[in-house]
Amino acid sequence: MRELVALSKVEVDMRVMAALILSMAALQLAAGQLAGQSESAASPPSLSPIDTATLGHGPYSRMTTLLEKTIFKVDVLTLEVWLGVEDTRRVESLASGHDYSKPLADSIAQVAIHSQDAWAQIEFLRGASLEQFLDGIDDNLKKARDAGIIDRAAYAMVSEGLPRWFGFLEERRVQKGDRIVYRITGDRLRTQYWAANGELLLDQVDEGPERRLAVLGSYFVRGSDFRDGLIKSLFREGA
Repeated sequence: MRELVALSKVEVDMRVMAALILSMAALQLAAGQLAGQSESAASPPSLSPIDTATLGHGPYSRMTTLLEKTIFKVDVLTLEVWLGVEDTRRVESLASGHDYSKPLADSIAQVAIHSQDAWAQIEFLRGASLEQFLDGIDDNLKKARDAGIIDRAAYAMVSEGLPRWFGFLEERRVQKGDRIVYRITGDRLRTQYWAANGELLLDQVDEGPERRLAVLGSYFVRGSDFRDGLIKSLFREGA
């Protein structure tokens, strides 16, 4: 009988130890996840094979927004933009210690539009046809053209090129979880299209200032689908 009692105590002790070990592991995992979340909010993304080493750090380097469409406010996509170190400093000098205002937004937008060191990512939250996808791009691209950010020749070149560049979406369509990544370095624009399953469907490099201006101009031109949300996010991040 004593032996049975002794064995039961050992079993209980072992179970207690196991529970303690699991609890400690869970705490360590949670701490690691929190640290990772904190770091990701302050550090630029690292997406191989795109080099992001020159991007800025901290709240004034990163802007994010959610695009909603229709009267029912359907979530369509998220857009994230990171600026390089120098542009991050310019934005911080403009925004730090200030509340959002339209004149201040104009100044920040000018920094972003003319950045030559930037990274942007679109993540789709729902599917779309190629036509819907191209129509959304063209609406904002026209606004950049009408604002003089790109000229008519640049608009025509990009607008006519888009159906060729993204032609693989004709049958496949845009799918939930797909991502487009842009990397701007100088007048060089690298475009990648990643399927939700991690497959790289497009990896294209274009040269010329009109390419980067078309991308950043369509995001930050007055009246675009993205400008207000992107710039206002700076004041939430930097608060």
